[in-house]
Formats: sequence, C-alpha cells, structure tokens
Amino acid sequence: MPNNKPGTSNHHSTNTLPDVFSGEVSLDIFLRNYWQKKPLLIRNAFPGLTSPISAEELAGLACEEDVNARIVIEKDGSSPWQVQYGPFDDDSFTILPETHWTLLVNDVEKYVPEAKALFDQFRFIPDWRKDDLMISYAVDGGSVGPHLDAYDVFLIQIEGKRNWKISYQHCNRFIEDIELKILSGFDADEDWILEPGDMLYLPPNIAHYGIAVGSCMTASVGFRAPSVRAMVSEYAEFVANHISEALRYGDPDIRQQANPAEIDKSALIKIKDILGQKLTIDDNTLAQWFGEYLTDARSSNQLSEVSESINNFETLKKNLLSQGEFQQSPFSRFIFTRSENGALLFVDGQSYQTNINLAENLCQNHTLNSSDIFSLALTEHDKAALLSLYNRGCIN
Repeated sequence: MPNNKPGTSNHHSTNTLPDVFSGEVSLDIFLRNYWQKKPLLIRNAFPGLTSPISAEELAGLACEEDVNARIVIEKDGSSPWQVQYGPFDDDSFTILPETHWTLLVNDVEKYVPEAKALFDQFRFIPDWRKDDLMISYAVDGGSVGPHLDAYDVFLIQIEGKRNWKISYQHCNRFIEDIELKILSGFDADEDWILEPGDMLYLPPNIAHYGIAVGSCMTASVGFRAPSVRAMVSEYAEFVANHISEALRYGDPDIRQQANPAEIDKSALIKIKDILGQKLTIDDNTLAQWFGEYLTDARSSNQLSEVSESINNFETLKKNLLSQGEFQQSPFSRFIFTRSENGALLFVDGQSYQTNINLAENLCQNHTLNSSDIFSLALTEHDKAALLSLYNRGCIN
C-alpha cells in the first residue's frame, strides 16, 4: 500500500495555462513515478485559471441536441442515486433540489475554444490516448458517488471547492438496483479539499469520491483505454472485411470417418491453419486498422456538411489560400503513424497515404496556415487526402 500513496507538489507559474509539470514534479518524474502507478495532487497547477465556460453556458450546452450531458441527483430512501440524460430544457433546472446534484457535460473541448486550450495542455500524452474534457457543475453536496474509472484522469478544480477522497483498498461491490455503478462500501485513505487551479491525477481503478463544498465547477481530462476484448473483436472484423466472400473452406482430401458426427483432428488442423494465416499480425495491416479504429467516427454525426463538394484540387487550393488559414473540425480526430512510404494519416475512421511532413503539420494544430499546408502537398496522394478531408467536413 505505501507505493500507492499520492505525492503532493506546490507548482508556481506566471502563465494562465502553464505546463503543469514545469515545477517540482517534472514531466519525466511524473511519467516515471506516477502515470498509471499512483495518484498525484498538484496544488496551484494552473494559477489564475478561469473557467472556460460559465455555469449558465454549461447548462445551455446541455440543452443542445447531440451533446452528451447528464444530471446526477443523490437522494435518501430506497433509490439514493438517480441519473437523467439530456438534452435538457430550462424547466429541467428549475425543479432540481437545492443541494446534492451535479450536471456533467462531455466533449466540452469540441464546443468551446477555451476548453480546447485547456485540453491541449495534456498533449504530453499521445493524442490517440486522449478522450475528452468533461466539465461538471455541482451545488453543495453534489457528487456522482464513490466510483472507479478504468482509465487515467486529471481532475482540475476551476471554480469553488471540492472535497476529494480516494481509497486504495476497496471491494468491487456496487449498490444494487440503480443505473449508476456506485461502490457500496467506501473508506477513504486520503482526503483533500481542492481549490481553483489545483489538480489531482488518478490512475485507473483508484476508487474516488468527489463532493462539492458549496457550488463548484470541475474539469476532467480523461484518456482512452480500449479493452483488449474490444480490440481483438475489432481487429478480427477489420481482417474479415478484407477477405473475399468467395474464399471458402475446402477439403479435397477428405476421407470416410468411422463416426460422421465427429469433428476429427484433420479438420481442426485445417481450420487452425486458415485462421492462423488470416489473423497473422502484419505490421502494415495492424497500423491501418489501429489508426482507423481509434479515429472511428461512426458514433458522431456532427461534422459540418460541405455546402458544395470540390472535385478539383486546384480549386480547393485557390479557395483555402484566399482564406489564409483553415481549421480542423472540432469533431474530428487527427493522428498519424510513419510508414514505408511516408505516413498514414488517420481522420475519423479513414486512412490516407501522405508524406510525413504533411501528416505532422495537419495533426499539430487546430488552426492551419493554408500556404504552409499546400506547400507540403507534393504528391497526388497528398492532394487527394486534402480534397477528401475538405469534402468530408474534417477541415474547413
């Protein structure tokens, strides 16, 4: 248990959004000693931090279609926890109790540029691991109960105060007959009050319980941790989708069996050989699948529709150069990997062969200089990628 005890750092900086690991706990020390190992509390990690969104604006965002929002209410009685899902309306907030409720809104960085700036402070972890920035508003006593997360999270206090309790030893038993997975037993080993600018890092599966002290707002930067089960399933599906339906099992050397109901050893050996060949982990296939899997946008319908598709690269170049700059869609995910021919660029479930400089620059910043980008589009593959990204609404 001692190795799980959190460290504490007092961090000082004059910047509004500093490198949170430029103080006593350097980034190297954090990655070596804390990341996925034990909690770390950093006092004053973001001195002078102001909330990227007001409580009223957060509530307004929760009323919009396609925004992932929920309200968690803690009540006494046989059903102590209730959850309501958005989109909400004004009446939803007028009937809430005076205490013990929390509004949570996911993906705030996609809607609020100031939230994106805060989210981008965490690019010391690869972009493909980052999930979203969630912001919660809670009244006094508001909480989502003691719980576990299967991923790393940074909890940043942006307004008011929140009491965070964590437990290193807990049983994975949850309150029955409620929708939320709230631990039925929780005894705190550590306990802090976080104030604006303070940040608490928690590795996966550390039980934690945050309770608002008065009204407060908290930002949560979460990281993706794909389950092994999901990756195996998705990779097998990807491979299967690239195999011709015409390819069938064959047994031209079949022999009569003593018992026709038996699956004999020779058949199993043949099936094992087929599966072994098709599911071999080829580096190029793996890279293409993983990038497309990580950026898959099947669950999102929020890309901007292009008013009119452009079929000619020179027309696209002329239009975007006249703008001076263009942007990634806030709803798109851009990542890349190096390949034998330069790079594979992955955007929203599709992959593009490009040169490495173009891929790096397209992924680096939300706002892109048109002249710089087009000077890097050297091949027909590069040009086709930019044209496709524009027509899909990934850049505009």
